[in-house]
Amino acid sequence: MIKIAKDKRQLLANFFSLSVLQGANFILPLITLPYLVRILGTEKFGLVAFAQAFIMYFNIFVDYGFNLSATREISVHKENQQKIMEIFSAVMTLKIMLLFFSFLVLLFLTNVFSKFASDRLLYLLTFGVVIGQAIFPIWFFQGIEKMKYITILNILAKLIFTIAIFLFVKEPNNYLFVPILNSLGFIIAGILSLFIIKFIFHIHWIYPKRDSVVRLFKESTHLFISNLSVTLFSVSNTFILGILTNNTMVGIYASIEKVIVAIKNLYVPLYQALFPWLSKKDPQNIRMIIKKMVPLIFAVSFIIFLILFVFAEDILSLLYNNNNIIKYSYIFKLFAMISIFASLNMLFNMLYLTSIKAYKERMSIMLKSGFFSIVTTFTCTFIFGITGTAISAVSTEFLLLILGGTYYLKAEKNV
Repeated sequence: MIKIAKDKRQLLANFFSLSVLQGANFILPLITLPYLVRILGTEKFGLVAFAQAFIMYFNIFVDYGFNLSATREISVHKENQQKIMEIFSAVMTLKIMLLFFSFLVLLFLTNVFSKFASDRLLYLLTFGVVIGQAIFPIWFFQGIEKMKYITILNILAKLIFTIAIFLFVKEPNNYLFVPILNSLGFIIAGILSLFIIKFIFHIHWIYPKRDSVVRLFKESTHLFISNLSVTLFSVSNTFILGILTNNTMVGIYASIEKVIVAIKNLYVPLYQALFPWLSKKDPQNIRMIIKKMVPLIFAVSFIIFLILFVFAEDILSLLYNNNNIIKYSYIFKLFAMISIFASLNMLFNMLYLTSIKAYKERMSIMLKSGFFSIVTTFTCTFIFGITGTAISAVSTEFLLLILGGTYYLKAEKNV
């Protein structure tokens, strides 16, 4: 009974910490986004958004699925400090190797292809986010179920960025300050996290065993492919739109999409807090918990959908006061459906499948959805422009829900 009560308190504490973090992730961008769009203009803002979308591919590669696989490993062995040290060292070694390789690829691309060479400095500065994310072991804090450190450090990074934006970005030509300040925030948070791990948790890097490194790399490969597939339908929309249209269209699309993404991510704290806790339960218990969550998640997401759909023009007017963006409010209304589709597909694909360690099944779902997204985004954007990109984004989220929900229902019937 004491153990159960302690687990519940820990779960609530983690949920509270991650909710505070997500609140900051929701509020702070809504402060800086309108300011950046007004000061930089939709064209320069679109260029910055395009660079962020491009660099996100490197971020996914360097993470390589460790955000889930390493979290689970540490959660299982969290009472064994020596084992945690081995896992920590193996993951950090792999991430630094992947980071170095990624930087070499970026240098090649920005020197060979004119699309990237013309704004080489912007891409190199934006890469600082990848460095910060690589050295910030969120998976460690999730695994030991101490989310408050993630909250404190991430909010610190966001605050540094938010305050500095208002101090240094005063005109369109200051657009390079955006990647500089964003990268600095993440790098400072990453360095502080390593100090916390060393001096509070007494975990330090040791020479990892080759078998441990190889095993973690292989186990994470399915998750990496899954995460890359997620990128295909989350980041690639902005990237493809930038290739087929122009920076102004990217700026308008990113302005609208980032609001929806912020709302979509409101569900993440709950799923992140539940993941380490669920991972230790048997599949039948996990299915029972997921079943109880479905109607509640649907009810909340449907209310959010109605608010976004009914007040679309008012929300965009309040945030941006930009006629070029407001006239695309129909895209915002279309995106509102994502609040329902994403909340439920993340429940099945992000929480359920990873908790039961169905990595291959999750990879299959993500690959199918990623392929669908690439094909529909290229086709629809080429024919319908920015509207086609939005249609593809919503359709992909719906497909994810169908595939993830179908797998869950089949598992329920086979019990």
